[in-house]
Amino acid sequence: MISPCWLSALTFLLLLDLTCARQIALLIIDVQNCFLPGGSLAVTEGDKVIPVINNIRSEYKADISLVALSQDWHCSDHISFASQHKGAGPIIQLLYDKSGSLCDENNNCTEVAYNLTQHLWPDHCVINTSSANFSLSLTQEPSDIVIRKGYNCKVDSYSAFYDNGGFRYTELHDKLQEAGIDALIITGLARDYCVYYTAMDAKKLGYETYVVLDATRPVTKATGDSAVADMKIKGIQIIESPDVATVIAQLTSDAIHLQSPFIIMISMIFMFH
Repeated sequence: MISPCWLSALTFLLLLDLTCARQIALLIIDVQNCFLPGGSLAVTEGDKVIPVINNIRSEYKADISLVALSQDWHCSDHISFASQHKGAGPIIQLLYDKSGSLCDENNNCTEVAYNLTQHLWPDHCVINTSSANFSLSLTQEPSDIVIRKGYNCKVDSYSAFYDNGGFRYTELHDKLQEAGIDALIITGLARDYCVYYTAMDAKKLGYETYVVLDATRPVTKATGDSAVADMKIKGIQIIESPDVATVIAQLTSDAIHLQSPFIIMISMIFMFH
């Protein structure tokens, strides 16, 4: 006869199997009006990613534990705006001290700790303007979390995790950890900048990382191809939206296979004691 103690232990182990299942988040990077056709920094065919992203949300709602949207959120005189650097070329160098403060007329750095290459962009995604709003065509739910980035006027922020110098981090990693997320499916704009840097940081932080190629678009083909090649080298999985079903099936299958041997082993120990 199985003792009440054994039944309690087995119930606990079965619950452990369920709670240890792989948790998947969908990241939607910067699908904002400024990056869409008609925007000040429009990505070619940027609007084409929206139905793909919406379909992923709809098809795999039961399998996605969390949806996070990143939002470029720039002050009107942001350091990355070409309008703030009259006569400068398309790329400049920015120097920062060890605290991450910009070396300029207000901060005569005694020691330069960081030298960042900054591409200069048209003014875009300015705080509290329609340019910074998410596309109305993009599906959103009340449970979604929004991660604002680039609001420090003196440093750009491509990644949804860190600013470009790595001085400061957003709340994204903490939110993902709180939700027990260990796998990320990344979509949005632009493939060669914010998607790329977000994916690279996600991989460094230990997430199993997938980028859905047809749910992204690049600023240029050349930089987009280079970004994809580099992501593959770093172990980021590049997939197409029809592959999402297989990826999710594999992730959930892995969870079962990882936990079941542990359950069997412990169960046998209890049975013979």
